[in-house]
Amino acid sequence: MSKLNRAISFQDDLSPVFDALSIWCKEQKFGPDSLQGCAAASRLLDLFEDGSTTTPALLDAMRRQLVT
Repeated sequence: MSKLNRAISFQDDLSPVFDALSIWCKEQKFGPDSLQGCAAASRLLDLFEDGSTTTPALLDAMRRQLVT
């Protein structure tokens, strides 16, 4: 895939991560640009790469980690 094609599809591919981050930050009551928000964004990207590719799946994985 060319770099241009990858750049064009990049935003659509990551929209579940951005959506999950927005929801997570609201639930946890911190801003996405706070230290906690940055940590959550990093963890969500890791979870996305590990196969949680939908917003609900990402949020479920984050909630499971919060409990453990």
